[in-house]
Amino acid sequence: MTTSATQVQINLFCADVDACLTFYTRLGLVEAFRAPTTGPIEHVEVEAAGFRIGLTSAQVANALVGLGVDPDSSPSTELVLWCEDTDAFYDRAMAAGATSVVAPMDSPDGRLHFAWVCDPDGHLVKFVQKRRR
Repeated sequence: MTTSATQVQINLFCADVDACLTFYTRLGLVEAFRAPTTGPIEHVEVEAAGFRIGLTSAQVANALVGLGVDPDSSPSTELVLWCEDTDAFYDRAMAAGATSVVAPMDSPDGRLHFAWVCDPDGHLVKFVQKRRR
């Protein structure tokens, strides 16, 4: 019997889940799951292009299962959102509370247009669009 993944989800450990949820929903991502269903959010998921992005309270993750995650340390990953208009996503991100890391620019070969921001919890988010040739 073979097994395979049925869905992909990326989890970001957050110090402030509410601020991160507000940021991603302002970018147009849709809330798909929340736990608990009432009261302070411990974990919430948003959907983007068939992927789920989980926003998990680092404090809860550490208290429940001792993961030892620290959202205040330097990020070593990035969330990449492929889009049709990098400039528009960048502007929406800035209006939603992002911090600019690299303003929209073209790749050296001109095939891509991209930008980086940090979400309210410091996670790197990259917006990328393919240039039409």
